[in-house]
Amino acid sequence: MCDTMIVLANLTASGRTTLAKNSDREPNEAQYLTQVPAADHAQGSRISCTYVDIPQVAHTYAVIGSRPWWMWGFEHGVNEKGVAIGNEAVWSRLPASVEPGLLGMDLLRLTLERAATADEAFSVLTSLIETHGQSGNAAANRTMLYHNSFIMADSSGGWVLQTAGKHWVAQKIGGWASISNVYSIGSDYDAISAHAVDFAIAQGWYDPASGEPFDFAKAYADPDLPTLQSCQNRFSLSQTGMGDLAAKGDIKLAEIFDILRSHGPSDEDPDWRPGEDGESHLCMHARSAAGFETAASMVAELPPIGDAAAPIVYWASLASPCLSAFVPVWFDSAIPAAYEQPVAGAPDAWWSQETLQRLIERDYALYAGPARAIYARLEREAISMVAALAEDGGTVERRRITNTLVARQEGARAIIYRAVEDLIAGPLPPRPDDPRGSYLLDIAADRPDTARRHTRVA
Repeated sequence: MCDTMIVLANLTASGRTTLAKNSDREPNEAQYLTQVPAADHAQGSRISCTYVDIPQVAHTYAVIGSRPWWMWGFEHGVNEKGVAIGNEAVWSRLPASVEPGLLGMDLLRLTLERAATADEAFSVLTSLIETHGQSGNAAANRTMLYHNSFIMADSSGGWVLQTAGKHWVAQKIGGWASISNVYSIGSDYDAISAHAVDFAIAQGWYDPASGEPFDFAKAYADPDLPTLQSCQNRFSLSQTGMGDLAAKGDIKLAEIFDILRSHGPSDEDPDWRPGEDGESHLCMHARSAAGFETAASMVAELPPIGDAAAPIVYWASLASPCLSAFVPVWFDSAIPAAYEQPVAGAPDAWWSQETLQRLIERDYALYAGPARAIYARLEREAISMVAALAEDGGTVERRRITNTLVARQEGARAIIYRAVEDLIAGPLPPRPDDPRGSYLLDIAADRPDTARRHTRVA
């Protein structure tokens, strides 16, 4: 469960193509920033992904991405060349395989490491899919099998790519695009894999005698997906939200942040708490311990067209973005230590943020307002600090900005936590009727130890 959005440079106030994503994962699935330097590799070497090894290439680019604690691949990320990618789960009539293979997140990271442009990313990713396929359990504590949809972009444009096994279909991005956990490319594609149509005909999913053009979504999508309605709801919200922004133009960074933290019409309800509708919002809140919630968010500002040397800004938010604030990270200034996957006993900003969120979610309507106001102020200051930073401000100044903003969030988080605890114990206890029942107790009892590095998953 995820949502990815892209707006090209001509529509943004900054003149930068901007890719945004909410990564929705299991409630206890901590997600950490990972930075990997560029590297040269010996001929014949191999790379170990989450489940399998594949041949390594001669050179890989530096990358920053967000990685669920137990896997090798990224949910979203950007490379030093200014290529950004986000992916989504999609479900097809073609069954997804549990056999160990490349996960969609592995495919995303491999592509970032190997592609210098969006067009090259398209070529690399489709080649990986056609050569190695995609398969394997994509969840830490349950069985979760799916195919993948991607948005990949550079400063000048990009692609939407949707897949089913080794079959794929693609559409060039014109102005803006969004994807969710549904197939959305029908007959209006710009490229398609060699055997996608023939396979659909052989399966009885498409009849060429009908006279209708081949529709990839209609042929390959699983029409019986249990969570289809919530996926369609989120796709509709992202399409409407991005479409409205594109229509007015001059899209500001804060407006993209706001779409990621949207609960749709529920944001107008002063009594709203996550419940059965929680997984229908772009800022997702699990409806049960078996559900999904937003674990991390990214907004990547790519260099302006014609200025490849301009710094790439990776804005990172932890846990649900409605109860957090985005922090800027640059390639040359290193990611914050607390945002990395920690060793035991080290600071863990993800779990600190998630713990505060769970406290607030004891009654979101009562406790979220002050927290959201504080984080909104911190985020406005972050945007202003980055906007005021001269392009030649240098590594030291960028690192100072990141560390200052991380420290402010840590301080605010501790104060908000104590204040909510005092409210709960004193004048404003939570309402006894929780729409999610025992959700918070259930996920607390099932919390894993995420303070370990990636190792090969058995």
